[in-house]
Amino acid sequence: MRQQSKEYIVILCVVAALALNYPFLDLFDRLLLPLGIPLLYFYLYLVWFVIILLLAVVVEHSEQREPEQSLPLSEPRRTDPAAGGPPSSASSGERRSPSP
Repeated sequence: MRQQSKEYIVILCVVAALALNYPFLDLFDRLLLPLGIPLLYFYLYLVWFVIILLLAVVVEHSEQREPEQSLPLSEPRRTDPAAGGPPSSASSGERRSPSP
């Protein structure tokens, strides 16, 4: 995991702890019913969902991926073992099987 991702996770945990603590919970403890759900419950589930979503995004982007090896566009030219060096007759269109 990259160092920057670890920092994002720590920041996310601090923000989550603040969002789920007294001052913010008191702000949403009202008698409003959006979608028929008490505002405090709506806030708690919404914050919980957003925290999990952001954590998943940070972890997904933090994986260290191996660089993909690109496939060669053309087959590498083989040398003629009998001649000792120059490429075989690849320009004439003939293909030789490698000798065992």
